[in-house]
Amino acid sequence: MAYLGRALTSGNYLKLDDISSQFNGSTKTFNLTSGGQTFYPGSAFSILVSLGGVIQEPESSYQINQNQITFAVAPQVSDDFFCIVLGTALGIGVPGDGTVSTSKLQDASVTPAKLSASAKGVGIQSGGVTIGAGITQLNFIGLGNTFTVNGTTVDISISGGVGAGGTWASDAVGVHTTKIVGVNTTAAVGTANSEGALQAFGNIAITDGVLITDQNIDQNVFIPSGKNGLLIGPVTVGVGLTVDIASGSVLVVV
Repeated sequence: MAYLGRALTSGNYLKLDDISSQFNGSTKTFNLTSGGQTFYPGSAFSILVSLGGVIQEPESSYQINQNQITFAVAPQVSDDFFCIVLGTALGIGVPGDGTVSTSKLQDASVTPAKLSASAKGVGIQSGGVTIGAGITQLNFIGLGNTFTVNGTTVDISISGGVGAGGTWASDAVGVHTTKIVGVNTTAAVGTANSEGALQAFGNIAITDGVLITDQNIDQNVFIPSGKNGLLIGPVTVGVGLTVDIASGSVLVVV
């Protein structure tokens, strides 16, 4: 005839070791073994227990805790016993290559630490030294830059003080220099206070061919040797401040 009832549980069906030799009419808790080895049923519903020829009801007549069975009433010395395991857990094994789809992965289950270099979109370099690998490399000129993954964000710290060291080049926007470029900097760079192709400290603008500068000098100004300076007057020098011109250099006020 056809099989009736719930389908059989997957796994190995076992008969556990007989523990009736330990029955004394007072002890209720016993260790379960299979072939002499400790056995963990998992739950009271995963085993079929017969005590004194009577099938026991799970949870009501007995309970399972780890590898131990505890009866509600202590078995008598004359009681026989058998226990059938209704299926043990089977390992699912390792999925085949290319068999796990994106829909099977839980959201946020793949962390940045688990991403291979080829899976990251942009890599970071500092002075040509890789500090974060990726398909496309973004190289920051100069050493000392740092790259840190912070949760779902990336923190990039670019070392350096005033201006930018290294080489910039562009044909489209007309920026090209192998020296320092400083715009809206807090101080002029270089021993001569005029190093590089372009530096601006204070307010200066070129608008439609017109050079616009401040009328007030708010810090000491020094024109070093071999350099000339240009001021558009009138100009007010702040109290206690000086405009010094090295010998042989010229400051022109127009």
